[in-house]
Amino acid sequence: MGKSYLVATYSEIKDPKKLKEYGEGAGPALSQNGATTLARGSDILSLEGIPPIRAVILEFENIEEARKAYNSAEYQESKKKLEGGVTRNLFVIEGI
Repeated sequence: MGKSYLVATYSEIKDPKKLKEYGEGAGPALSQNGATTLARGSDILSLEGIPPIRAVILEFENIEEARKAYNSAEYQESKKKLEGGVTRNLFVIEGI
């Protein structure tokens, strides 16, 4: 089992304040649960298709650690602050 990557792509930010409040808790919550931030931001070079307006890539030791971090009480508490504030896709992919 190799490293795994949590990827979030944002297509709409409806409430920047909610995103900021979410980020203040979510980042530390995920880091405490094994995440390493590889990329985060809005400066995206689009090569094909419609680019997201924001993206985040976090690395975990394996897919189970990513699942554990996502389901942690600390992250779920932060996630509540984001409700209705963005439209995003969030998924985990296993590395090779």
